[in-house]
Amino acid sequence: MTDPRRDMLPMREAQHSFDVVLRGYDRHQVAETIERLEADIRVALADRDAAMGRVNDLVRELQARQAETDALRRQAADAGPTTMANMSGRIAHMMQLAQEEADEIRRTAQEEAAALREQTAAEERAMLERHAAGQAEVERMMAEARQNAEQIATKAQIRADELVSKAQEKVAHLDAESQARRTKVEEDFEIAQRARRQEAARLEEERDRASAEAARQRIAAAEKHAAQLVSEAETAAAAIRAVRDELTGRLAEARRVLDSMPDLGDRRPGQKAGARPPVPGQPPAPGQQPPVPPKQQQQPAQRPAEAPSTGTGEAAAARQPTRTPTATQPAVQQQPAAPQPAPAQQQAAPQQTQQMRPVPGPPTQVQPAVKPAPADTGNQPATPASR
Repeated sequence: MTDPRRDMLPMREAQHSFDVVLRGYDRHQVAETIERLEADIRVALADRDAAMGRVNDLVRELQARQAETDALRRQAADAGPTTMANMSGRIAHMMQLAQEEADEIRRTAQEEAAALREQTAAEERAMLERHAAGQAEVERMMAEARQNAEQIATKAQIRADELVSKAQEKVAHLDAESQARRTKVEEDFEIAQRARRQEAARLEEERDRASAEAARQRIAAAEKHAAQLVSEAETAAAAIRAVRDELTGRLAEARRVLDSMPDLGDRRPGQKAGARPPVPGQPPAPGQQPPVPPKQQQQPAQRPAEAPSTGTGEAAAARQPTRTPTATQPAVQQQPAAPQPAPAQQQAAPQQTQQMRPVPGPPTQVQPAVKPAPADTGNQPATPASR
């Protein structure tokens, strides 16, 4: 006889899981029904296990009795047949009673074992019937649940397809609206960019015009300032030319006065007899310096440094530096030289000029270059050197 517990294990270990659907049986009712069936199956399995344990105990007791009987039989066979002749009447009676008791016990055990087998088989059949009924009910419920699930899944699929179709239509509509808005935004952005570019171009043009106007104003101011500087420079140059012409006239007058002066004597006043004349190119001794004529003492304290001792006045004026007036420093006009004494004043002391001889040496502002005399005769006047 096969163990029905192997057939019950899958049911005991089965874990039912149903998909959640929108329609069908109530999940709680189905779960309660399955739990009740599983509880009944567990009770039947417990009863079966108890009956099987009891049957096993009886079988073990029967096997023990049979072993004891077999042992007694082997002893009896080894001892030989027991006859009344070999035993006393009391022992024979006891053996008969024991044999009857053993037969009764064996019969009772066999009857109980048969009853237990029948009861266990009946319980197993009932339990199998209940299990089959429960399994059929579960399968029916599962089939119904699966059918309902399929129907619900079909309806859900149809509904999902409808929703997806509507969603796709809505997405297409939203995409069209978004594309239209994007196009409008791009157009607005392009218009705004064009307006900003035009405004920037206008501002740039205004800045260019302002820069050009400022540049023209600066150029006009610079030209005006340059014209003013040129005018001031021309005024200063005219003043310098006037001073130059005046100095040239004065130099010419001085040369004319010098040319009209009489020749000086060979002997100087106060020179001792037998004194040697000064050597050309050698400066006189400190004690022999000639007195300064009054004409030189009457020269102005400040004479223009640009007027050289030799050469014409035009060359001297040309070598004189001219400073261009600036915006912060006005043009400084050269002060004209002090007027030289008139010819009448130069001839105020004729006796002194006739007594003095020209000193050999380089020319000065009032004295031309003079060559030394060859000898002192006392009567021959000295002749000025050619200029």
